[in-house]
Amino acid sequence: MRLTAMAKKGTPKGAIRFEVPFTSEPPQFTSTAVGLERLVRRPSASFVMDSTIIDAPDGRLLRAGVVVAHRVVAGAGQWYLAAPAWEPHLPSEQAEPVSGSGDLPERFARLVKPFVRGATLGPIAAMTCERDEWFLRDADNATAAIVRDDKVQVRRDGVLSAEYREVTFTPSEALTGQQREFLLSAAQAGGSTLVTDFPHLQQRLGAPATGLTGFPKPRELWRDASLEEFVAAIFAGHLGHIVRADLDRRTGNPDEVGALNHRLWEFGRDLRGLATVLEPAWRESVESVLTGLPFASAMDIEQPTLHAIDALVTGARAPRLGDLSHQPAAKLLFERTEQATFILADRCRSLTPASPDEAWQAALRAAEQLEVAANVLAPMMPKMMGKMLRTLDEVLDELRRASKGLRSGTPELDGLSPSQAYQLGLDYERTRGGAALRRRDFIQRWPERVAEARKLLAKAKKKQAKQLKKPTS
Repeated sequence: MRLTAMAKKGTPKGAIRFEVPFTSEPPQFTSTAVGLERLVRRPSASFVMDSTIIDAPDGRLLRAGVVVAHRVVAGAGQWYLAAPAWEPHLPSEQAEPVSGSGDLPERFARLVKPFVRGATLGPIAAMTCERDEWFLRDADNATAAIVRDDKVQVRRDGVLSAEYREVTFTPSEALTGQQREFLLSAAQAGGSTLVTDFPHLQQRLGAPATGLTGFPKPRELWRDASLEEFVAAIFAGHLGHIVRADLDRRTGNPDEVGALNHRLWEFGRDLRGLATVLEPAWRESVESVLTGLPFASAMDIEQPTLHAIDALVTGARAPRLGDLSHQPAAKLLFERTEQATFILADRCRSLTPASPDEAWQAALRAAEQLEVAANVLAPMMPKMMGKMLRTLDEVLDELRRASKGLRSGTPELDGLSPSQAYQLGLDYERTRGGAALRRRDFIQRWPERVAEARKLLAKAKKKQAKQLKKPTS
């Protein structure tokens, strides 16, 4: 943010930054009266640097806060990568010498892949920075401040598109309050503008670098959020988690895919939870790339991850929801959770220890669907859905063990010795007895559980109705 008000004594405390007219003469920063005697140039820190900014045509790297550039200083070339907004998952700033091929280093190309996602990279701007750096000496020949003067020209398609000048004072402990006031006054008297920070590179370059990032932060959710707002926030959260897990894999051991598999699984779970509201073709296309979960290696997980990121970049801004996008999210998602609860209750009500495996497995699938629905609703009703999910964890565990079945029929004994047949018979009876016991325990506990679930849903429904009547602020 630019500041045009006159500086007060003793401010700013840290570095002093000015935007200076590009063609103006530098202000007079020495004064015997205040003890700032002379400027001494620093040749080692003064240079001319030519930079070529590399990005996709739509500026997706710069919009994501990632800068890739080829720089040349005194005939020596280097590749430059800066991503302070993504630290520690990406380096804040790093440079590597240009190789014989002149191509972007393989490591840099690997790190930026989640942001590039198959787009073609090329030069989008050229910049020339003429930097002069000086020691500002006081009467005792001590360094009162280091003065940096950057004159920058920007060219797009060979045409000069911008030029600017940035002067920075980095004070030492030797700089007095009076001297600081003098520097502030001298700079502003010459037409310079005091600023807290200089504009970012993206602002200097202009569109498309100044467009919206493809990686928005999740929006804060409130009780009357629309379905579009809710899904966008959920997808933005998944996008951030997946990208950071992928970057950690790329900067560490590429074959350590466990954390990334988990983040992709969480995204797939919420896709299923939102199945009734998402556009079917879009959802199915995304689900199809996750069918291989969990992925076993870096090679297996690479393309599905990039496809998922690409889908979420779109979904976090404009989720595919059709006519329901402006409906209240809490109401729609609660209704789906309530319906899933009724389905589970109906399937479990008719279970007996002798019910076929298919009936128990159908109950298990209903419980899994309820878990998915409750997980999606949890951000809107964290307390109540948290309680339901804790109970549901127990139900799922018991149903998984009970649905393994009683194994109808008799075991195949042909070709077995008498001792082998006897052992197989014992194992068979033990399995049947264990399964029957697990099923009886589940059936005995079910009425109490379903009553608790209905009570919880009734309470949540009442609270939701009350909240929806409240005026929004």
